[in-house]
Amino acid sequence: MTAQIDEEICAVILAGGKSRRMGQDKALINLNGRPLVEIMAKRVSPLTGKVFISANNPELFSFLPFQVVPDLWQDQGPLSGLHTVMSEHVYELYITLACDLPALPVSLVRRMLDVSEGFDAVIPRTLDGMAHPLAAVYRRTCLPVIEDALRKKANRFIDAFPGDGLRVRWMDPGEGEFTDGDLVNINTPDDLRRFQEATPYI
Repeated sequence: MTAQIDEEICAVILAGGKSRRMGQDKALINLNGRPLVEIMAKRVSPLTGKVFISANNPELFSFLPFQVVPDLWQDQGPLSGLHTVMSEHVYELYITLACDLPALPVSLVRRMLDVSEGFDAVIPRTLDGMAHPLAAVYRRTCLPVIEDALRKKANRFIDAFPGDGLRVRWMDPGEGEFTDGDLVNINTPDDLRRFQEATPYI
């Protein structure tokens, strides 16, 4: 495939998970009439001219005005999703978000973009020091490290970052002006219920 060259920044919404704990495709779960994947895609749309949906079943997302990109390396997790978009679409920066982060503020994404100069990745951390690589910004320079990880069957982001020679900029809540709750995933029906009770009007 021929790589496409466009604007400097794109967004990748990772929507290809198995959703085993949810019992249904969580990318399509509705919050106030909108599926999670649409909420995430439209949230970052003002920051970039291009949003991609990373998923292996494009027909499920045909209702969205965004290009769906199936993985080149099948069954190798979300890292493969970012790898495929990087391989097929040339941008300098890739905003990369899991589809199940409806509390994520766009201000955090803007802040990560603002500090990305000179770094290969900007990854937020919660107060306990846990990294959240599925709500991050990656530079195209990460592609060789991602490919190497996939060849070694290291399918998780945490296995690739930080990789040898990668310059990772960690962002903590105080600097990024976010809370731990802003990075909470919706993984189970109970997670969904708690989120809806706490945030009824997202």
